[in-house]
Order: sequence, then structure tokens, then C-alpha cells
Amino acid sequence: MNETITPRRFASKLSSDIPKHWLPGNEVVSSILNAYTILVPANEGFYVRTLKACMPRIANEQLHARCRNFIHQEAQHGVAHTRYWDNLDAQGYRFRTFEKNVDKLVFRVMEKFGPISLRVSLVSCVEHINSYIGHEFLSQGILAQADPEVKDLMEWHFAEEIEHRRVAFDLLQAVAPNYALRVLGFALTAGLFYSLMCAQAISLLAQDGILWRKETWRQVKSHMGSKHQMVRRTLKHLFDYLQPGFHPSQTGDDALAEEVLARLASTTPPAVAPTQPSQPRASEQVA
Repeated sequence: MNETITPRRFASKLSSDIPKHWLPGNEVVSSILNAYTILVPANEGFYVRTLKACMPRIANEQLHARCRNFIHQEAQHGVAHTRYWDNLDAQGYRFRTFEKNVDKLVFRVMEKFGPISLRVSLVSCVEHINSYIGHEFLSQGILAQADPEVKDLMEWHFAEEIEHRRVAFDLLQAVAPNYALRVLGFALTAGLFYSLMCAQAISLLAQDGILWRKETWRQVKSHMGSKHQMVRRTLKHLFDYLQPGFHPSQTGDDALAEEVLARLASTTPPAVAPTQPSQPRASEQVA
């Protein structure tokens, strides 16, 4: 089982002329992933703060190192997606108030009032969601015709979500190996994640003036049902997480992620480049 997690940065400089609907002929998927990108930085910030709070509690040296590399990867995701926001601003989209309210009213409230074990459970569930979203988009080749710059950004992110998909779950088992807590984290996370992403995607489509267009709803039907089957596939992935014997290693996507990351690193110039995580503070050293 591959346990290697390599810290990387998205090295490509995003140009200012990325098209508004960067997946040709599919404004719906473009808007869904634009909504995803709007939610990424606040999500990633919550993951990073949660795992940093856990670091002094991790006695296993290997898990400690994996968590540090996970933190570094997630921080880089937030940086890269925030850079992409400049394009959304230039295209006239209004989203920053929504994003700030989500961060303030969801993540900061949970961080203030939620016990650390519950916060780890939330991260574990949403990381499962991120990894199976990555699995579906990469394995189905959904972004094959996308604008090359956005394709690289999304596929790098999805591949790294697959690469580190075990970490948050393993951390949950180390700090709170309680099935009921895993289910509670699922109950709080799954519906909220999809509600927020769908609400923002609908807002983007409405801002484009195409929400009620027949072609838009044909694309919704294709993505959710007949072609990509995302509703059925999503329900299966969510059901898998609720199985008592579930572990993220059961999804054998390592080769898929490795192929994507190797391809992005071999471009000229490289789309992604390895970097070094910061060294742990003395308070984070393993006892």
C-alpha cells in the first residue's frame, strides 16, 4: 500500500484569459467546479488548523510525518485556488461575500465550539468526499476537453486528494476510534458540503443568466444521471464510508493519481513542482 505523500506546489501561472465556461459545451460542470474552487480555501484552512491542533497528540512517528505532509499539500491547494479567484473576479462573478460567510459561520463556529475529535471526524468525511470526487473526474476523463490551465489545476488537486486520502481517516482512528463519532461527522458534513457547493453553482449559473435555459438542465441530467451518473456514484461512495469495516485504502486509485502527478511534473515548464514542508515546531515533536 502506497503511503508516500509528496508536498508540491502548483507552479503554473494562470493567465487572465481563461474562458468563463472553461469546459466547452458544459457550463454546468464548469460552474460546479468553480463553486468547488470558491469553497476550497476555507475548507483547506479548517483542515490545516484541525490537524495542527492534533499534532502534539500523535505518538506514531509515521502518522505524524504523513500529517505534516498532508498539511503542506492542503495549504498549497488553498493558495492555488485563491489565485484562480482573480479570474472569477475579472469575469464579473460575485462570490466573495458568500465565501466569507461560509468561513465565518461554518468553519470558525465549528472550530470554536466543536471538540477536536469531532473536527477530525468532519475532516475525515470531507476528505473522503474530495477523494471520490477526484476518482470520478479523473477515472471518467470528465475534464479531457477543458481549458488546459484549469484542467491542470483541478487534476493536480484531485490527484493529491487521492494520494493523501488515508491520512485524516487514520488520524481519526488514532485520536477517536469511535464508529458513532464517524457517523456523526458524516451526518454533519455530507449534506452541508453538497448544499453549499450546489448553492454556489446555482448562483454562478444565475449570474450568467442561463440557470433556466433548457440546455442547462439537459447538462444537469447528463452529469448527474445518463452520462457521468454522479448521483448514483456519489451515493455509493457515501454508503461505503458508513460501512464499519471501511478504510480509504480499499479504493485502489494510487496508480491513477501517480500517473496524473507524473504527467503534470513532466510538462515544460512543469505544471506542478515538489517542495519541502516546514519542519515541525518543538511542541509538535513526537514523544
